[in-house]
Amino acid sequence: MNFIVFFALLISVSAYPYHGQADETLVPEFGVITGTDPDVLQRGSCSGFNGQLVPIPCTCPPDRKQFINALNDALQAGNVEGEPIAFSNDAGDQSRVTNKQRATACVIVLQSFNGEKGNGCPVASAPNFKTQQDTGIRNDKVIVE
Repeated sequence: MNFIVFFALLISVSAYPYHGQADETLVPEFGVITGTDPDVLQRGSCSGFNGQLVPIPCTCPPDRKQFINALNDALQAGNVEGEPIAFSNDAGDQSRVTNKQRATACVIVLQSFNGEKGNGCPVASAPNFKTQQDTGIRNDKVIVE
C-alpha cells in the first residue's frame, strides 16, 4: 500500500510546475538574431519583429546561455521582481496550456533581463516566445536574421 501512495505522489509531483532548472530543450529559440540590421529602422537600433519589423535594442535578444541562466535563477527564486514564475519540465506535456505557461515565464524573464522589472528586452526580440504565449504552439523558426 505504501508503494502505491509513494508512486501516486511521485506522479503528481512530476506534473507540478517546476521551480528550479529549466529543461532548455523546452525553451523556444528567440526568432531574432542579435544585432540584425543595425541603424536600418532607427539609428542606434536593430530589427525585431511583432508582426512587422520594429526597432529593438541591438543587445537584444540576450545570449541564449545567459538567458537560460537568468531563467533558472528566476525559477529557483519562484518569481521575477515579485511576479510569480513557473516552468513545466515535463517534455511529454506539450499541451497549449503548458506551452503558454513556459512562454510566459520566458517573456517575464526576457523583459526583466537587466535585473529590473520591465528593464530588459522587448518581446519583439523574441517573437517565438510571444507566438507560443498567445497560441500555445511552439515555433523555433528564425524570423529576423
